[in-house]
Amino acid sequence: MALTLTGPERGRYLVRAAGDAVPLTPFLASIASNPAITIVERIGPPGQAHTVVLDMSHDQARALEQQFSETQQFIIEPDSPLSMFSGAPEQKGI
Repeated sequence: MALTLTGPERGRYLVRAAGDAVPLTPFLASIASNPAITIVERIGPPGQAHTVVLDMSHDQARALEQQFSETQQFIIEPDSPLSMFSGAPEQKGI
């Protein structure tokens, strides 16, 4: 799957809570003033997002991945375009 690139050395990443009881609100507050990270979209009920799409450098994403591996509260992964038939043989006439 291809990463959604938004510029040289930048891309979009999904960040989500590792469990239902882990709120994203404190994490979002911690990155709100960071000019290197842009919140593209919040997914979930208003004020209770469970997933966010972030635009940031690949280096910043790796740093967050390292941080998350220590706390195990959040998961980060590249935002990839979705396809209904991803990986399946091409089907004609549908």
